Amino acid sequence: MSKPINPSPQARVPMWQQAINFHKAEYPDDFGLIVKDEHYYPRLAELLLDRRKKKVHSYLDIEPISSSLMVSNSRPTVVKTKAGNRLMFGDASGAFRVRLSKDHVIHILRSRLNSKVAIEYAIGTRAAMLELHNLVNAGMRKFRRVLPKSGVWDIGIFDKQVYYTKVDTTVLKEAERFTVHPKFAEIEADFLQFFEEIELYTRYGQSGMRKVLMAGPPGTGKTTIAQALAAKHSKNIACVQVDGKYLASACTEAAKYKRPTIIIAEEVDHFYHADAEVLSFLDGMRTPKNPAGTYVIFSTNYPKRIDPRILKRPGRIDKIVPVAAFRSKAAAQCARMYLPEGVSIDDKTLGYLLDRTTPAEIKEIMIIALGIARARKSAFDSEAIRFAREHLTGVLKETLEICADDMDARDSDHRRLGSQPDYMSYLHDDPPEASDSEDAPDAVPAAAA
Repeated sequence: MSKPINPSPQARVPMWQQAINFHKAEYPDDFGLIVKDEHYYPRLAELLLDRRKKKVHSYLDIEPISSSLMVSNSRPTVVKTKAGNRLMFGDASGAFRVRLSKDHVIHILRSRLNSKVAIEYAIGTRAAMLELHNLVNAGMRKFRRVLPKSGVWDIGIFDKQVYYTKVDTTVLKEAERFTVHPKFAEIEADFLQFFEEIELYTRYGQSGMRKVLMAGPPGTGKTTIAQALAAKHSKNIACVQVDGKYLASACTEAAKYKRPTIIIAEEVDHFYHADAEVLSFLDGMRTPKNPAGTYVIFSTNYPKRIDPRILKRPGRIDKIVPVAAFRSKAAAQCARMYLPEGVSIDDKTLGYLLDRTTPAEIKEIMIIALGIARARKSAFDSEAIRFAREHLTGVLKETLEICADDMDARDSDHRRLGSQPDYMSYLHDDPPEASDSEDAPDAVPAAAA
């Protein structure tokens, strides 16, 4: 009788430990970041297959390496190469050394349990894992290398190359509703005047860039107003949404292709501690010159933090648009976007109930009001909206109290105030009915009635 085969010590090493061992052998002095079950391998394999089929030069390469894992391949594909046909695979089990670029290598250990379930560990330096994540996300989405002539796009950079990905149309449809915002007309008038009279902004060697800053508290709709402008005019102009770090690249690309462009830049950290390079960019000394016009919309929740050298010198910011909470008329118009069908509440009542609220707060209030009406099995009316606003305010105050929680203070409040209403109970689907027992309280606080 043959003796049973004892598993080797290597076979008992868990996958995550093998991943760490491979990383240490490659980068003995560098910390390794390990990611579980993100399933990078099949996406990398598909990207590599696509590049090989299109004969695109790439550093990307996947090399099997020895490990205790069983090696298997699936989803075979024949790829034509100079040396003849080559069989490649869209998925596999085993250990792999993956070269992402000239500078970065990562390791992936993957075990496919069946056609639907797999366990995977990927490890590399922090910079390599960021490059891996960007690669699979940029590589698997439809993107363009050249600035499009129209549409709304996000911008990214991979391997020093700019690429553009289409913005989700549902986001744009939601933003288009904000053309009713009172500040939208002001921004649109400035935008139209700029492009209609672009020669005024490009003569005498001017850059052809207009810089508009929208400033106001969070939730007032600054970004959505900019997106609404982009959505409305996207058929005739390129609109690019940028992270602050890609702002200069987006402006450079617009100037390179000489295309009229809207650039939407949210909170730009460089404005808070501006260096000489940022100031030169805003002054026009290093601003990319676009004869077709580049209209840049910045937004900030904290205008007081902006470097005074930016705000006090004319030309660094061409126009500042304050965006505050809505007053009655605008609040009523905004609320109408969220009213259920068949509900009729006049503008005067809506304005009274929602005066001095932001668009984000109005949306939240209307959602809460729907929940209250459903829980109470009552009509969606002005009373539900009033309670919803009280609820939202109560939750915020309660959150602040919880964050400052102190046992002695809680005991003191209980002795002094007694039992208080729980604002979260407003959203209960099945609110408790009044009790007839002797233990029931004599009176119900008005806020909870």
